[in-house]
Amino acid sequence: MIQHLQNYKLSPVIVMVIMITSGIIVFSFSTIAATLTPHRAFYEMRLGTANQNSVVQAISGRSAFTLDRDCNGWRSNENYIIELRNKKGELDRVLSRVESWESNNGEMYSFDVNELSSFQKGKNFSGYAEIKPTGGGAYFSMEDGARIELPVDTHFPILHMKSILDSAENGKTILAASVFLGAKPDDSLLATNTVIGVWKNEVAGDNMGELGQDGYWPIQTAYFKPTSPTAMPEYEIHYSMQRNGIVRRYVIDYGDFTIIADLLKLEAASDQIRCQ
Repeated sequence: MIQHLQNYKLSPVIVMVIMITSGIIVFSFSTIAATLTPHRAFYEMRLGTANQNSVVQAISGRSAFTLDRDCNGWRSNENYIIELRNKKGELDRVLSRVESWESNNGEMYSFDVNELSSFQKGKNFSGYAEIKPTGGGAYFSMEDGARIELPVDTHFPILHMKSILDSAENGKTILAASVFLGAKPDDSLLATNTVIGVWKNEVAGDNMGELGQDGYWPIQTAYFKPTSPTAMPEYEIHYSMQRNGIVRRYVIDYGDFTIIADLLKLEAASDQIRCQ
């Protein structure tokens, strides 16, 4: 997961990748009818724009993300490498692996984060979170036994993704939600505002295979620190999202610079699970 990288002002991005890949297996949530498909997605990342104040002047990277399911929930796994070049021409590199699991009913979530970089101490921690009718909490495997409180309306990533898809299908244009990301304690819980645009007809590229569809929704999600004294988001993500939840392209906007992620390859993962 890309967390607030020193010298680069980057916020968590792994949840973005978890949320942007969805599709066609139906689960019965009481208010959520959206569908998901197990799959593997490969993205290439590059610098979009950078203003004169940006430390980042060049970016390259790739990620491999898998979304799969078991009888009780959804599993995700992402490996990525990203290189960032600053104004002095110096190159830094980040390697990360993140695994997570979310229950079918959206009430439980667990995560395991391993990250190495060339400019700060590596991160290696795990944790779990749960939501009950009266609220919830998240626990982290760190020296101080970190714990944070979660509001009763907290969404975990898969449930948030389904809520966005459901809103789009029902003609809703705005969705506000608290989302738990599974990053470091200070970065895990964010308030989000999502704006859903008008459906755009556009045939998918050959790289999407049988999962490609005939158009997408332009979706913009802004992420805020709940306790921030300003109205400025930590970052925004712009998605080109099909009806089956597959994202053709996304752009992460940090204010000083943007990162563009293009889909290189998409594969279907397992589509049937036999449960007792």
